[in-house]
Amino acid sequence: MRHSSIFRSIVAALALAPGLASALTDDEINSGIQFNFSNPGARSLGLGGAFTGLADDATAVYANPAGLTILRSQEFGSEVRHTAFDTPYTTGGNVRNNAFDPGDAGRDIASDSLTQVSFASWVKPLESATLALYYHRIGDFKSEFVTDPTEFLDANGNGTDQVLAKVAEFEYQVDTLGVGVGYRVSDRFSVGLTVAYSDFSIDSSTLRFFDDEPLNFQRQRGDDQDFAYTVGALWQISPQWNLGLAYRAGADFEYDASNEVIGTTLRLDRETGFDLPNVFSVGLAYRPSDNWLFTLDANRVEYSRISDGLVTLFSLTGPPQALAIEDGTEIRLGGEYAFLDMDTPLFLRAGVWRDPDHRLSYQDAVPTTCTPDNVQRCFAAVIYPEGEDEMHYSVGLGWAFQKFQLDFAADFSDLVDTYAASGVVRF
Repeated sequence: MRHSSIFRSIVAALALAPGLASALTDDEINSGIQFNFSNPGARSLGLGGAFTGLADDATAVYANPAGLTILRSQEFGSEVRHTAFDTPYTTGGNVRNNAFDPGDAGRDIASDSLTQVSFASWVKPLESATLALYYHRIGDFKSEFVTDPTEFLDANGNGTDQVLAKVAEFEYQVDTLGVGVGYRVSDRFSVGLTVAYSDFSIDSSTLRFFDDEPLNFQRQRGDDQDFAYTVGALWQISPQWNLGLAYRAGADFEYDASNEVIGTTLRLDRETGFDLPNVFSVGLAYRPSDNWLFTLDANRVEYSRISDGLVTLFSLTGPPQALAIEDGTEIRLGGEYAFLDMDTPLFLRAGVWRDPDHRLSYQDAVPTTCTPDNVQRCFAAVIYPEGEDEMHYSVGLGWAFQKFQLDFAADFSDLVDTYAASGVVRF
């Protein structure tokens, strides 16, 4: 077997490296993880997720609990979502070693989908406050793919170092159970608080091959629980304008990661973590008439919490490659027109929002040459390319009956399509 520099570094790391507890690992399957922490509810989805300044249904318990005070009847609601993921990944190919050029590495798409009950709630108005109990699946993703080997070529086009092919599978989910309360301070101003118990699970495997022989097996696996909270405020500036503020603290989870060389006793075990982003949101809602509604949200999402303190499975002293997820700002805009003259009012909705790139990616300068001393940086530049911001477009409709309401919505982008149906019964 012709041993590569990557192979030698793996064996050395597993033989000598001590344990380290921190954040997400540099297992290459993590380059494709997708995160979408949009507000629940088909009504919100149809408005492009812009809901912080409106917050006038039960999903306010997650988006902005101050809005719960708008609800003045007892109700039960639920939502079902179907999400289809297209996950880009590096398939392999020929990469120029000197001067280093990762541009010839192939890219492909892995497609997967999930359908689940994503939200359920019970709301009980009190004299000057409103109480809500809820369930919400705030994280749900899976993907699997198979790659070809990546061949590093010298200046003459000759193979110098063959990096590994792999078979990879990944899934994670986060379920929450919470209680929220909104309190009306005055006729125009409310505050709210939600406390949620979060349950996390992760399971991934990466089987790497060298010269068509199994080389090593990487695993991420675990279950953990934590508490998180959301605080919010809602101010009715005028009969037409609302201003909402919300801060959602992300839960912190721990899990185990390992890397073992097949056919040997060499194994590395890590204790690591998965920390959900903190989100700060500012939202406006504007009603120029009884028929029209417009909403606007700006959300600052601290995605860097997921990658801060990245744990390496391949190095002695920490990851030599600069891998990170950058914080981002979402801008969400939605509009609704209500046909109020109908026996059962009909609502048509549309929205658009910008989803900033938040993939785990190589953040350092791309090497000018690829040598045995920096082959891991070259490898990272190939496997973890930066992504692009995504534009999402949504449509939705709803019917309001005397005792219940039905809402449907769809959200489309290049990589993720989401379909939602929700209903509310009031009594």
